[in-house]
Amino acid sequence: MAQHHLWIWLLCLQTWSEAIEREPDCSMVLNGILGESVTLPVDIKDGQKINNIAWTSKSSVAFVTPKVGGHELTVTQDIYKGRLEVTNQTYNLIIRNLRMKDAGTYKADINEKNREKTITKIYCLQIYSRLAKPKITKSSITSLNNTCNITLTCSVEEEEKNVVYSWSPSGEESNVLQIFHSPMDQKLTYTCTASNPVSNNSDSVTVQQPCTDSPSFHPYHGVLPGGLAALSLLMLIPVVALLFHLYKRRRGRIVLEGKI
Repeated sequence: MAQHHLWIWLLCLQTWSEAIEREPDCSMVLNGILGESVTLPVDIKDGQKINNIAWTSKSSVAFVTPKVGGHELTVTQDIYKGRLEVTNQTYNLIIRNLRMKDAGTYKADINEKNREKTITKIYCLQIYSRLAKPKITKSSITSLNNTCNITLTCSVEEEEKNVVYSWSPSGEESNVLQIFHSPMDQKLTYTCTASNPVSNNSDSVTVQQPCTDSPSFHPYHGVLPGGLAALSLLMLIPVVALLFHLYKRRRGRIVLEGKI
């Protein structure tokens, strides 16, 4: 019986520990762009009286206090100084010139005036860069049946998190595309689009006779030089015979003139 109670106690302790470590539920997930601005919406309604708003993210970030004709913003964390702004009516918090380390969980404790009530809103902010134009690299291997096995690889200059690659017209969702191309196929343009939650960019490549430099695309490649050599020899024999004939005639004329 004692072991049963001990097992229940340990289970409760594990559940409590996991609950502490778990990230708080987000009221809103926001995607910010590196170097640009993001707005954390508080959306104070008309007629809603507030005493103050305390912003935190691991530690205190800012403190907002209403005053006649506006509000007073006190930035309490140095890395945010000069980068925070609060809208006059809705009290939304704007973070400017976003940095990667700005990503994280933000909490707004809204203390209402004349009430012992605090409304808490939690925001999960993710920061992404605008994607540069991706680069497509191509490699090819020729099969025995004259089909070219082509590998197209798409990548961005600096690999970002949550980047999704897609190809058209194939519809493949991967950074690597495998295609097969024969000498009879017409040229075709493939476009790779790299996307993340805040941007997308594309690049294209045209595939046209990609393995023409490979011997596999010339089944008579090994026979043709021999044929050309035989043809050249046949053409060369009459020329040599003619030159030899002219040489003999000239030699005979020299001998005859010597006797005279």
